Amino acid sequence: MGVADITRTSASGGVQNVLTAQADGWILPRLSTTQRLALSLTTSDAGLQVYDFTSATIYLWNGTAWVAPSVTYTQGIWTPTFSPTTGSITLVPASSAGLWSRIGNTVTIVGYFKVQSINSPTGVLTLTNLPFPVVAGFEGAACIAAGGLNNGARTSIAGTIMGTGVQIYHYDSGSLLGMGVHVLAGSDWYVSGTYITS
Repeated sequence: MGVADITRTSASGGVQNVLTAQADGWILPRLSTTQRLALSLTTSDAGLQVYDFTSATIYLWNGTAWVAPSVTYTQGIWTPTFSPTTGSITLVPASSAGLWSRIGNTVTIVGYFKVQSINSPTGVLTLTNLPFPVVAGFEGAACIAAGGLNNGARTSIAGTIMGTGVQIYHYDSGSLLGMGVHVLAGSDWYVSGTYITS
């Protein structure tokens, strides 16, 4: 890579300095997300730019917060496994995948899943294989709707997005209880949620 020249120009022309490249690019300082967030910055540091190689994104410090002017959109298929604490749950192959989309560090998941068969599931039900892990300390809630459950699931269903999975419980008399035992073959599950990744 060649060496570029910095050319000073008149301030009245609207440009103070120009970097003249010779068929090369300009590389910003490269930091991990941890390193970027550990910087002690103030309002006087506004305009600072870095390349966050953890999230593959350019960030700009605007004086009070990091912003990502180069936010990108991606999407894909989410194929969770329904994993109870004990036992097993098998999904109908034709309805065993959902969708995910990501804008910057915000991930949205949606899906419809149908249970094909069960083998004595108990405990907490976890929908695994989130496309990106949740940032620790920024866990969120998922919206869960289900039909075809046994009579034990008498009240509302609750979902928490943690790590790389969605943990599903049901409320009964004010307590969160494991959902696994209430899953039946033929039951239908609708899941949606949004969370923050690194």
